[in-house]
Amino acid sequence: MEGNEHELMLACVISGTLFSVLGSASFALLWAVNWRPWRIYSWIFARKWPGFLQGPQLGIICSFFSLSAWIIVISPVVVLVTWGCWLMLILGRDIVGLAVIMAGSSLLLAFYSIMLWWRTQWQSSRAVAVLLLLAVGLLCAYELCAVYVTAGVRASERYSPSGFFFGVSAISLAINMLFICRMVFNGNGLDVDEYVRRAYKFAYSDCIEVGPVACLQEPPDPNELYPRQSRR
Repeated sequence: MEGNEHELMLACVISGTLFSVLGSASFALLWAVNWRPWRIYSWIFARKWPGFLQGPQLGIICSFFSLSAWIIVISPVVVLVTWGCWLMLILGRDIVGLAVIMAGSSLLLAFYSIMLWWRTQWQSSRAVAVLLLLAVGLLCAYELCAVYVTAGVRASERYSPSGFFFGVSAISLAINMLFICRMVFNGNGLDVDEYVRRAYKFAYSDCIEVGPVACLQEPPDPNELYPRQSRR
């Protein structure tokens, strides 16, 4: 028992330290490229390089640094996967390791997508939609695994019966979030950008403060911003 506690403490300290260091490096690198990792190569190429490096060798150097930067960007996810597998081996409980691997990666991807959304001034972006959908998909997959483990043959010996209800509820929530992401970002739902633009113009309109009543503008109607589709 004491050996397991020592191994558990060692795993948490080593993995937590690596995650903190590599996560900070990934955050700093993504902040430098405005949370657009596909621009890493161009960002490195645009640096001021010495004159003797100009030429064909500059492309090789930039490719090497770009590959290293991509490794740093995805390293927090790799650390989470390693951490979860290590906990599975020590504790013998798959649900704990799956929580670190799948739920942890889901939260990390959601954080990346929100930061990218913020840096693009809350504009609709396909990259944000893909990251959010991937995060929700991982969360949904984790909850499916959690329900399977909790409701297994030997589940009553190790897990609480309330875990099944919580898992089913979380799966339903994750499935609803998938459709919400689809409607908001893929253009078949409310045009968020246009609604915010009209709401901003309505809030800062001069007619509201000094104009007559007949000059008052109506607030934007969200129903008008849905794309018109022909009936089949």
